[in-house]
Amino acid sequence: MLRNLFSDFLERPRECCEKVVQVYGPTGSGKSCTVLRFGMDFERDARLRGIPLKFVHVNSKLGVDSAYALYQTILQRISPESAGRGYSPSEMLRQIMFHLKRAGEYLLLAVDDADYLVRVLKERRGESGVVFDLTRLNEMFPEGPQHVVGVIFIAKDPSFRSLLDPAEVSSLGSVILRMPSYTSEQLAEILAGRVEEAFRPGAVSWEVVEFTADLAASKSYNPGDCRFALDVLLAAGLIADSQWSDRVTLDHVRMAASEWFDGISTEDLASLDTHEALVLLAAAKALDALKAPYVSIKEIHEYYVAECEDRGLKPHSCDKVREHVEKLHCMGIVNLAQKGVCVVGAPVRDLSRLLAAMRSGEQIDW
Repeated sequence: MLRNLFSDFLERPRECCEKVVQVYGPTGSGKSCTVLRFGMDFERDARLRGIPLKFVHVNSKLGVDSAYALYQTILQRISPESAGRGYSPSEMLRQIMFHLKRAGEYLLLAVDDADYLVRVLKERRGESGVVFDLTRLNEMFPEGPQHVVGVIFIAKDPSFRSLLDPAEVSSLGSVILRMPSYTSEQLAEILAGRVEEAFRPGAVSWEVVEFTADLAASKSYNPGDCRFALDVLLAAGLIADSQWSDRVTLDHVRMAASEWFDGISTEDLASLDTHEALVLLAAAKALDALKAPYVSIKEIHEYYVAECEDRGLKPHSCDKVREHVEKLHCMGIVNLAQKGVCVVGAPVRDLSRLLAAMRSGEQIDW
């Protein structure tokens, strides 16, 4: 979509007007990565055609907390020899345009975390007008080609526009690209590509990739965060290395994810009644025995019946076991998803040992 919006510039650079684009998406939705990749590819394609285009990406959270710092960063990227001469913010804007016009160059600008920038400028410094300035640079030299090809504002959501005055809101325009959170299938595709680059062949199964993607897609806070999925897989790989394992297992993922998800506490386990604890024990044993990321209620019921028989207890029905699982899900001890039941907060083998010891009253040394 970005390429389609700017493609006419590659054909007629001297005849194109500036375009202002807003890109919105939650954390980990790939908005910054997408704009960066587009900008670098677009700069390369323009230069292959003999068009002197510069793509400048500014991350507002990296020391850019004033209009002065923002304009100085842009000027430094396109004309380093001019950036340290003590210009005021308005003079730096003019220097940016003087350089582009004098050198016959074009600029494609991306302002990342624009929502953060606007709030910092407005609430801490009482500054405004940055959006207006950046979107009206070409008006300094209305004659001839427009040297600022476009400005891309990247933000989590459009709520920051309420801090802008009407002229700035109008300058932003209405060209908006929304990047929704990744689905589990999309995350799995991304992870599979990274696995090929980062792990030895055969070290990570598709099952592990899917499970990691599911965890990221089902988070209660910011679901679909790709960065979270990549971090969990990296941590799982490091855990596997520390254990001298030649492959990443589902338990390695569970251990890695427990750093982000609420872990399973002994207090929670102690609060369970006998049948709830046996249902959890059955789920853990089923997951461990089947080496699966998920197990069905029916499979849990089968293991639960065996646990009850071992203890001389009358087992509950499969429907009642489902009720127990739903309670465990509400307590955050298990996850009940469309694919089945999974455990995140602890390795299932360790959970089985702990539950067995607690039910028998034994002490266990971890």
